[in-house]
This record gives sequence, C-alpha cells and structure tokens, in this order.
Amino acid sequence: MQRTCLNCGMNVSEATRDCPKCDNALNLQHDGSTITVDIAHQGERVPEALQRLQSEIHSAKHGTAMCIRFIVGSGVIRKEAILSLRDSEFRGDIRSFEIEPHNSGAILVRLK
Repeated sequence: MQRTCLNCGMNVSEATRDCPKCDNALNLQHDGSTITVDIAHQGERVPEALQRLQSEIHSAKHGTAMCIRFIVGSGVIRKEAILSLRDSEFRGDIRSFEIEPHNSGAILVRLK
C-alpha cells in the first residue's frame, strides 16, 4: 500500500518512516482533520466497542487525520474507553485524549 508525503508529494510505501526525498517523518504528518466514530449507539457491547476503538486508532495512525472524536455515550463504554485510552497514551500509541468540555459523551483523541 502507498501513501503520499504531505510535504513534497512523493509516493512511498506504507512501511516507510521518513520520506526519502525530503526527510520528513511521515508518521507525524497530518492535515489537521478530525474523524468522528460512534462506538456506543449501534448496540455494541463493551468488548466490541473497545475493539473498534483500538482498530480505528490503528487505522487512523497510518492516515493523515490529526484527531479521532469517539462518541462513547455516558455509560460503561465511556468508562472503559477512558481506561483503554489511558493505557494507549502511556504506551505512546496516542499523543493525548480529552473528554469534550461541553459533551461528556465524546472523547477527542490526538494521534499526531
């Protein structure tokens, strides 16, 4: 699979970490966009919601989005998602996360 360096436009393989043309770190490049994913309102159980959360993070890290906004609701999925994100932040899989100030049922995860 190919991806494009946002600095110089060169196409490189997905496994490449630094652009061979301009030496930019490809994993840190982003276009400033935010992806929104609802993991709590289609009848998901906690394990399914957490699996989707991790899957979406993994997929988005290889893309150009800067953040993912997870809609988690106000129940047990929210609590478990926060615990999972704390672990991901500690491991360095994500940069940070925060509960949205005026919507406690949404979590904003910063990837890059």
